[in-house]
Amino acid sequence: MRLVAAFMSGVVVCGLLILGAKSVLPTQADEITTDNITDNLSESLTALLPDIERIYKEALITPFIKAEDKIYDEDIAEFYSDLLDRTGLRPDE
Repeated sequence: MRLVAAFMSGVVVCGLLILGAKSVLPTQADEITTDNITDNLSESLTALLPDIERIYKEALITPFIKAEDKIYDEDIAEFYSDLLDRTGLRPDE
């Protein structure tokens, strides 16, 4: 019962915060056109973010490449190398 009461009070508090923010924020803001954008605003924050796709792909592939270095049997190493090529896990070089 206390959990339900806590949940309901949280919903009420968040609703009041949203209503309070709506009353403070301007509702008749001017539209931004390309004429009044300065050079500083034209550069977006995405230029500051790292290349997430490259980092993710490298994080997935690196353990498989490192494991290939630890295989000393030639037959198994050849099979593993072919497996990496067929599955696309070998990075494009």
